[in-house]
Amino acid sequence: MAEALIINDTTYAGEVASYMITRAVVGADTIQKGAIMVQDGIKKVFSIPRVEVSNFMQKRQATPTSQGSIVVDRSYLTPQDSMLYVEFNPRDFEQHWYAVQLETKLIDATLPQTAEAYITMQMMKRLNEFFENGIWQSRLDYDPEGSAVNPTTKGAPASASAFYFWDGLIKKALDDANTIQVGSPVALTGGASGNIITKFQAAYSLVPKALLYKYGAGGLKFLISYADQQKYESTMQLLTTFKNQDTTQAGINRYNGYDVVPCAGIPENTFFVCIAKPDLDSNLWLGINSMEDMSLQLARLQNNSELYFLKGLFKTDTAIGFADQLVIYTLQTA
Repeated sequence: MAEALIINDTTYAGEVASYMITRAVVGADTIQKGAIMVQDGIKKVFSIPRVEVSNFMQKRQATPTSQGSIVVDRSYLTPQDSMLYVEFNPRDFEQHWYAVQLETKLIDATLPQTAEAYITMQMMKRLNEFFENGIWQSRLDYDPEGSAVNPTTKGAPASASAFYFWDGLIKKALDDANTIQVGSPVALTGGASGNIITKFQAAYSLVPKALLYKYGAGGLKFLISYADQQKYESTMQLLTTFKNQDTTQAGINRYNGYDVVPCAGIPENTFFVCIAKPDLDSNLWLGINSMEDMSLQLARLQNNSELYFLKGLFKTDTAIGFADQLVIYTLQTA
């Protein structure tokens, strides 16, 4: 197996800092912004029981007969396995200016303290980015050792091919016949002549009555991509001149009073309208084995080896509580 550690900086040109800079990456937006219920402690399958009652009223009778139905069913989370694993040789840093942080004895060689801290930190940042994208875009069909479906044939970006360990929320929504879909979708545009407000209105017109006029953290939300958030902002700035925001300030991120929440993992030209919150009333769910899995193991590969490894094990799935209380606008297909 090829080592993961690649050191391109071996030319000394002055003092070396006791820190490393890391590239900015997107975070686990959907979780951090409270737009999904996270259920942990799942070893195999977690059922989300649902109950509905209907047709229960009737005229008075001295000796009544039963009327109505009580339906109990379930949505469920079946977390799928995935892992992170890389190997490296700490002695590669002998050619780097952090070599002074290496152990004195070769037999005890470990990563320099600064490198260990920052490599692990950046790996965790990238891991959060991966799960944020996977929550929305992942499809088992993309598995190169399985169906090997090309994401572009489903209207998804080619980059989605990296997310194939479970079915994400977009796939779950499209697979359910009860999901409310906005018909004849086209690419979203912004600016004074943009269509994004029109498409928001089209989606809003399909929202079930039970969800209307529920505002704030526990209410209806428009969950959109970063790219479409920028289109929405440009439309609000140009289409509603003198009526909305000071363009030098952050705008009020709402549509008709409902929160508009940009989530980094949502692809362009897709948005959800539903109740999305971090508790049992949420319509969007994320299932994992344990929150403690979001940590990494760093250790020597084996007793007779100089190599070390960085490893993480994860189990993940998504679920939608009630598909008939979710509106989706997307160019993607099931």
